[in-house]
Amino acid sequence: MVKRRIVVLLSLLLASGLAANPAATGDEAAADTGAAETTGDEKERILPFFSEWFDAQDIPLPLPLGAGLMAIFVERDIEVDDVTVQFLDRPPESISDRADFEISNRTRSLAARFDAWVLPFINVYELAGQATTETSLRSRIVIERPIAPPLEVEISDDSTVDGPMLGFGMTAVIGGDAWFAMADVNYTLAELDLFDEEIRAWLYSGRLGWHGSTRWGPARAWGGFFYMDSERTLTITEDLPLIGLTEVRVSQRPVDPLTYQLGASLTIDRHWDLLFEAGTNFDDATLFVLSASYRF
Repeated sequence: MVKRRIVVLLSLLLASGLAANPAATGDEAAADTGAAETTGDEKERILPFFSEWFDAQDIPLPLPLGAGLMAIFVERDIEVDDVTVQFLDRPPESISDRADFEISNRTRSLAARFDAWVLPFINVYELAGQATTETSLRSRIVIERPIAPPLEVEISDDSTVDGPMLGFGMTAVIGGDAWFAMADVNYTLAELDLFDEEIRAWLYSGRLGWHGSTRWGPARAWGGFFYMDSERTLTITEDLPLIGLTEVRVSQRPVDPLTYQLGASLTIDRHWDLLFEAGTNFDDATLFVLSASYRF
């Protein structure tokens, strides 16, 4: 049971962190000065604040509010730095020197995103969704025995985990006639009865790209990076037969938290934004994002 819960713990860490990744793609439309002209009614709008200067310069701004759906697929390996066990009032004991772990994850997520341009160059947003993670664990544990030779145990386990998540973030954008740059920070968490504390992760990203007009409407293309800070130590408490209350602490992190991204988006009729992004670290991680959003 403890072994399976360790697998579930690592799976949900990855799922909760990656489900927030679509917020990193943000609204690059903010940098698109090829949008439709600003109407008189929009000049009286409340958001974004301090937009008068942009209106005076005839610089069009994106519609201030947005709502959309995002689909994400991520495959990434997880590295276990340390596993400690404490039971029968004994001090915590690390078993990492007697165990090897190989863990890979495939995560599929669907998230709703709601955002607002509070300033002409600052977008804030909220994410809510569901993530499904398939985790594959391969482990080899050496058990020391007082009389007999050490016993080597191999563990193989595949599990599927569903978990809700919630995220909050902010995107900052600057741009020129045909270029834009953006930076994004996102915080996600999940509260699950399976664990003794919340699962939390910080996500950071940056992008540099081109924007302009096409026959279908304003478009953007970019390259950038995505960094997932999910190095955590989580605790599982289990009442085991014959042993009693047992506490397991797992320290884990992505094998490589950095991926490199390429993406593009298209604005249709000023209200609809379509986006695709792909990423890799050329080793263990692959990422795909599809999104559609409506601005109003």
